[in-house]
Amino acid sequence: MSLELKPRVDALRQKVEEKGLGEVLGRVSPGEVASVGADERRVVIDVDFETYLRAGARIGEYLGVATILGSVMLGRVVEVRRRHVAHIAHIQTLYAPVEDPEGLKTPAQIVLEPLTECPMDDLDKCEPTPVYTPVDPLSVVFRPSPELIAKMLGLPKEGILLGKLYAGGFELPVEVRLPERAMYQHVLVVGTTGAGKTVLLKNMALSTIDAVRNATVLALDLQGDYLLTTLPPEAPGVYQPLDEITVLMPVTRHLIDRHREDIQRIAARNLGEEYSLLDVTDEREAAELVGRALAELFVEETYPGAKVLNAETKTEDKRLVEVVAKVDAGGRVFTLRLLPWAMRFREVYPEIPRFFPFFSERVSMLFRRLLEKLAGKDLRDIDTVMKRLESEVAKDADKDSVWKDLRLHKSQVDNFVRGMNMIYETGLFDVSYAVAEPTGRRVFATFGEPDYMELGGLVVVDLRGFREAPSVASAVVYRVLSRVFEARDEELARGAAPSPTFIFIDEAHYYFPQEGAREDFNKEVVEAMINKLTRLGRVRRMGVVFATHSPADLNDLVIQLTNTKIAMRSEPKVLERVDMSEYAGELAYAQSGVAVAKSFIYRTHAVTFKTLPPQTRHRGL
Repeated sequence: MSLELKPRVDALRQKVEEKGLGEVLGRVSPGEVASVGADERRVVIDVDFETYLRAGARIGEYLGVATILGSVMLGRVVEVRRRHVAHIAHIQTLYAPVEDPEGLKTPAQIVLEPLTECPMDDLDKCEPTPVYTPVDPLSVVFRPSPELIAKMLGLPKEGILLGKLYAGGFELPVEVRLPERAMYQHVLVVGTTGAGKTVLLKNMALSTIDAVRNATVLALDLQGDYLLTTLPPEAPGVYQPLDEITVLMPVTRHLIDRHREDIQRIAARNLGEEYSLLDVTDEREAAELVGRALAELFVEETYPGAKVLNAETKTEDKRLVEVVAKVDAGGRVFTLRLLPWAMRFREVYPEIPRFFPFFSERVSMLFRRLLEKLAGKDLRDIDTVMKRLESEVAKDADKDSVWKDLRLHKSQVDNFVRGMNMIYETGLFDVSYAVAEPTGRRVFATFGEPDYMELGGLVVVDLRGFREAPSVASAVVYRVLSRVFEARDEELARGAAPSPTFIFIDEAHYYFPQEGAREDFNKEVVEAMINKLTRLGRVRRMGVVFATHSPADLNDLVIQLTNTKIAMRSEPKVLERVDMSEYAGELAYAQSGVAVAKSFIYRTHAVTFKTLPPQTRHRGL
């Protein structure tokens, strides 16, 4: 190495400018030790007052250093020091404070934490590494270009868009993305109410559909947030509102009873006022009229002022399969694919303990035998089973009974009876639209489950009706998740590549609680579902995005099995729960939308970003 250092030092600034690396700010301080080591990583920079006044310096921003040894280093500002000339001259202020503003014209000192480096002469092809090269005094310091920041941080160029890089209190024109492969390792988002979780999740859902070919995004929606992804935001965004949305709408007996007259009113309007639904004798036409009425009721509730332009209804016998409607919401026309959803008891009863986590382990094991012994072959619907159960409960327990034959203790009998009553009260089983007539009960339409293999694009599970009924919401969620998993499993068994499926679960503690957080939740059922979705889901190209404001109530397995954590504004104890305590100072008072993503995918292990504004209509605006 040449000992002629002056030409080398003098040429550094020119080299930075020629390569377009960024604006030169100053040099590494000759009066401080620049330390790059295992225990201490600290580089102090001197910036003259005029440059400091013009360019500023903010905690958390990125700066570059062109070293005398020929490397480019990226660092993060962790401290800014300012001193008055009176301090430098050791002037004592015994009688009055120093107020001379001219004394402020001193160099600023900026302390950097080194992050990554690359050889300057091989910058285009370099894969950034941790900083190994010493940083000498008088190395040139510059404010790097957005392109250089993205390269030195090793940010992925493709994948799901989280937002823009956030540093020094400002949003930078650098995209922060999460590659598709990281989504299959699962994501946990935490943040307090108002921190911007829902905006982030909806934006991620749109980006997933845009970035991953043939993706299915399944969103569990308690508040109706994802249903608005077909409507434009206040200002144009990166993504367009969706032209089509699939809604899985649970239909309960309670919903049918509540809207019985509304369905008849809308059916009469579609028939012509001189006719009513009761005048229709063709079974298929009757089911189609009920379906059209349900679609119009859904649109009235979800998109106030919108109207259904036309609707095509698919039925099988009397079962209402789907309604595909064109909806005009204030000039915005989109396609709504509505899938009325309910369960048929005779088809699903063997699986009930796996999606209804309220039975004890012992009762779950005996559940099928209990029902078949209770009702024999007469398992045609839940009403019949409940009548048999009522009769069995009324028997003398000391005499012959189902409980005695299966050696159930009283607590186990109570658990089974209570669970069956809860199942019945959900109203999710054997649902139909029927009217009592003098000649008997006339059924116009029945409801079942869709073909889960045919789901695609954004699929919203509309849970708005169950916000006050957690047991019902959980039953729907567990059943749907199980069936979606089975669909991907079937594709895998056939030797086909499973369709990429991404599940967005807000309020995750609601469905996957910590033991003791939800009364009567069977821990084994909860954790079996988590394991199925996460551990087994990976090879089936299933990724899950969990979100919660209450990780203390969230099952430990979710925290353990999500390899990417995204934290928004949160209390320190919340961040500690998800192993992100080191970001408490940054996130305790963060703006809405600011987040830290901690992932194996990022070279620096963590990246701070700010999510995009809502890309579609948002309920909170």
